Amino acid sequence: MGVDDKFYYDYLINEAIKVAAKAHDGHRRKASDIPYIVHPFEVALILQKNGASDEVIAAGILHDTLEDTDLTEDDIKNIFGEKILNLVLRASEELYNRENRPWEDRKKHTIDYSKKAPLEVKLLICADKLSNIRSMIKDYKKMGEKLWDKFNAPYDKQKWYYKSLVKSLKELDGYEMYEEFKEAVEELFG
Repeated sequence: MGVDDKFYYDYLINEAIKVAAKAHDGHRRKASDIPYIVHPFEVALILQKNGASDEVIAAGILHDTLEDTDLTEDDIKNIFGEKILNLVLRASEELYNRENRPWEDRKKHTIDYSKKAPLEVKLLICADKLSNIRSMIKDYKKMGEKLWDKFNAPYDKQKWYYKSLVKSLKELDGYEMYEEFKEAVEELFG
């Protein structure tokens, strides 16, 4: 890697951090006082620890911006290019008419897509879901069964979703994050 390449990748990660932090400014994690940006940063750290490329790490930082902020596809494309935009889109729920589709339909789409997704996208999905379930376990230890009240779907549907994701991401067997994800799903959902 030459000096120009190193500069590009340092710029890429730093720019993703700045853009995501600004886009998520003022947002909080579900029913908590934790700044939302903690989640994308954790996703990025998981990806880095598992050997993902800088483009995948940048997409991990940006992965919820299209779903949860005013940032647009054009914004991401103009700042980061087509590849990172495509990674973010593939790691997101289907955006078209999202707010009018039932939770279960959206999650079924994610499960089905993750079975055939490219490896880079599977890494993004796994890192995102691992970060989520880590938070869920921590919150469950504090809140017990009241945890499920803060979600759009009850325990049994969350269990179905996460157990299905473990199966759909089995190509990641051997990655540290996938092993932790499987164990965390088992810990929370039995």
